[in-house]
Amino acid sequence: STIYPGIHYTDSHASLQPMSLTVCFPGKFPRQILERSDIPVRISVSIDEEYGTFTTPVIEVASLDLRHRGSLLHRSGDSDDVSSNFSPDMSNVGEPTISFLPLPPSFDFVNRADWETVAQRIQEWVTTEVDTESSLWTWGRDAFWLAFVAAYPSFPMGKWPMWDPRIPLEGSFIEEWLQRSND
Repeated sequence: STIYPGIHYTDSHASLQPMSLTVCFPGKFPRQILERSDIPVRISVSIDEEYGTFTTPVIEVASLDLRHRGSLLHRSGDSDDVSSNFSPDMSNVGEPTISFLPLPPSFDFVNRADWETVAQRIQEWVTTEVDTESSLWTWGRDAFWLAFVAAYPSFPMGKWPMWDPRIPLEGSFIEEWLQRSND
């Protein structure tokens, strides 16, 4: 597959937005087949050569198993060695951790209360832990609006709580949502 990340523009530079990718493994295996604890999964990410002098994709893999919350299973670098592991302390040097991810296994995608909780956690994270000039803030703002609308699907109509005004009504998702609600 080819995906196209969002672009964050500043006065003199631009950067690619970080993306979150989830890989699921549907199906069940007989227990004896998976008794090894190191089942290899190969993932490849590349960027066109013309952009290679400006950036190199970095893959970070963290367990969605809450018992290992915050533990980094793998981080790619310049090396092709897919077996190298890095400590969680090295994974986001200078960047805050995304404290609201992963979502708990009990999270119910159709339960508004679960979305309200997530939206509240994202709002707190975006307004207290992330530099507003970073692409991570833009990503967090967009994640907030997605969760907010999931919690209050009639927005901007109906009843909904006021959000922190430091999070503007900006971003492709919320702008398109508001446009469609006016149609």
